Amino acid sequence: MLALLAALGVLPLTPFAVPIVAALALAAASLPLQLRLERRVPPWLAASLVTALWTVAALLPLLAIYALLAPALPALRQASVNPDEWLKTAQQLPLVGPLLAAHQDAVRAWIAANRPQALLAAHAGELRTIGAHLLRLLLHAALALAVLWGVLSSHRAIAQALQHSLRRVVSVPLAQRIEHHVLRSTQAVIVGMAGLAAWDGLLSLPLFFASGLGGAFAWSVAMALLSVLPGGTGVVMVLAAALLGSQGHVGAALTVLGVGHAITLSGDVFVKPKLTGAAGHAPFLLVLLAIFGGVEAFGMLGLILGPVLVLTAHALLFDE
Repeated sequence: MLALLAALGVLPLTPFAVPIVAALALAAASLPLQLRLERRVPPWLAASLVTALWTVAALLPLLAIYALLAPALPALRQASVNPDEWLKTAQQLPLVGPLLAAHQDAVRAWIAANRPQALLAAHAGELRTIGAHLLRLLLHAALALAVLWGVLSSHRAIAQALQHSLRRVVSVPLAQRIEHHVLRSTQAVIVGMAGLAAWDGLLSLPLFFASGLGGAFAWSVAMALLSVLPGGTGVVMVLAAALLGSQGHVGAALTVLGVGHAITLSGDVFVKPKLTGAAGHAPFLLVLLAIFGGVEAFGMLGLILGPVLVLTAHALLFDE
């Protein structure tokens, strides 16, 4: 009966499962920093500082995009609605500018044939759907940060409540072991994800620079941040290769695809499982299966839930 009531109580929160689980994982990973800050400042201020750090990390993609578009923004504001002036202004963009310059005749013909205003009106429904998804993503990110702050600022009360609930079901020693291993497993998963982001971002930076791709730093930031999503780095590499190929740099495009996929594959198969397993004291193959199996079983939640559940079970079975 207690389990049924708990399940019914959690049911309304399932639409927000991804941001809540992500916030709990970030809170577990940030707990050592939170405890260190609490020695000098009140818990609410320490939680605010930690949440601000994660907010800055979440804003990095937007800052990278702004860095790419900033040089052309003043000219875009001053340009009239004349398509030729818009095209001339857009050619100043660091990434798409050379592509537009090389195909300006085709772009002018497309504008004349499709009339952008009519095209936008015809696809207004799809654009509203995309806007709704983006708004939902922003709201979920804000929810995750709010949950993160709430958990960190009240972590002692939450820990006591969880301990009390666990001890009503299992023995006190077992409850303490479960709490310890869940926290350590979550921290291990975050260590693995951070290590993968650093691997993909740092190794792709010289690759993008050597290929002659404009805004190499922004591309590497995108690689690092999208490394946590299945297929995210592949999207970045395909876009980068397509841009290079459109500029006539076919060799550089093929190099980006080949070397880039070697970097990401080595990170997914070796670096992330190795870091996660080392932090969680679990075999490499077990962690690798937990990562891929978690995504298969739980979707996006499986990136965190899969390894955490497997690492916790392994620790409870084999650790003293």
